[in-house]
Amino acid sequence: MKKLLLVLIFAAALPLRAAELQLVESAPAETVYGSTLTARPAAVWLEMIGSAAKTLDLEQFYIADQAGEVLEPVLEAVKAAARRGVKTRFLVDKVMMKESEKTLPALKEAGVETRVIDFKKAGGGVQHAKFFVVDGKEVFVGSQNFDWRSLKHIHELGARIKSEKAAADLSIIFEADWALAGGAEPKRMFAKKLKPAITAAKPEKALLGGAEVTYSLAYSPVNFAPKGADTEISELLKLLKAARKTIRGQVMTYALAEHGAKRWADLDSAFRLAAARGVKVELVFADWAMGGAADRDIKALSKTENIHIKISSLPQHSSGFTPFSRVEHQKYLTIDGETSYLTTSNWGPGYFLTSRGVALFIKGHAAAAALEDVFGRAWTGPYVQPVDPLKEYKPVKRF
Repeated sequence: MKKLLLVLIFAAALPLRAAELQLVESAPAETVYGSTLTARPAAVWLEMIGSAAKTLDLEQFYIADQAGEVLEPVLEAVKAAARRGVKTRFLVDKVMMKESEKTLPALKEAGVETRVIDFKKAGGGVQHAKFFVVDGKEVFVGSQNFDWRSLKHIHELGARIKSEKAAADLSIIFEADWALAGGAEPKRMFAKKLKPAITAAKPEKALLGGAEVTYSLAYSPVNFAPKGADTEISELLKLLKAARKTIRGQVMTYALAEHGAKRWADLDSAFRLAAARGVKVELVFADWAMGGAADRDIKALSKTENIHIKISSLPQHSSGFTPFSRVEHQKYLTIDGETSYLTTSNWGPGYFLTSRGVALFIKGHAAAAALEDVFGRAWTGPYVQPVDPLKEYKPVKRF
């Protein structure tokens, strides 16, 4: 009895297992990309999904598979989870059903519960978040769509978070969106008033590559977040306001207005104000952002002192042209080499104000160093050119 008591006392004295973060980068085949400080998504996804013992909840913009390609074994792992008794649910957005409907029947047949959310009807935008939760113990969130091209042909960035708190918080989002897809009224999405555990005011400590960092989660759109949760745009603007030396990052698209809507300059103003106080701003945008109405905003921003912008054009794969691929699709920033922001949202009003998104904010040099390694390979790499404010860019062939 005494021995058992000592064991229990010793166990109670042990510190709780620290949360863990792992940055996960999709490096397009036949490019110079692929930081040694990041993991690759296919292996991470297979490990996470393969470990599921009780529950597996996936919330994605859409699903796009191709026979013989890298997403195929991942989808097989999802089916295998359902077949071995794991409660498996898969949520996708209605706007991309022409793509997702090719895969959903096979998932249903394997026992996966599926729903389609009409986020345009509910919030005005789309369900653009990409995350999944395993056994209430860990999550994956990032720019990677559930698309074989996101694993093989597109530059992406995400994160694996081993944390019951992160899993609980993202489960709040999933359950609300799942209910909405099932017919619940939007105003009842967060009727239970569950409060997230992780916010900027209450960040969680975690280990990243053995180094200690802290992180918090935030959500878009502004009117579809749990009570007490951080909203993505408010935290992003605070981050930019706090910058003193450098702001570096990449995103696919950037705009002050979308689809003829009223111009929204909050983010643009934040970049300009940072530059005005001497912060060096370096940004890489995808060539998909050019050749349309939005490129005027990028050109205008590039004319600002201390703001330097480059446009990236990834080369086609040796196998030939692949539709909707070979593009910079990641969405992240580093601030002063110490703070990082990684998100599922492109940088335009629709993503922050009307569409579902999830963002991860990390404080600590280890995360920023890894992301700046990713950034450096793009900024000094062979695929970028400084934006030319006088050039008439042609739209890139996407399909």
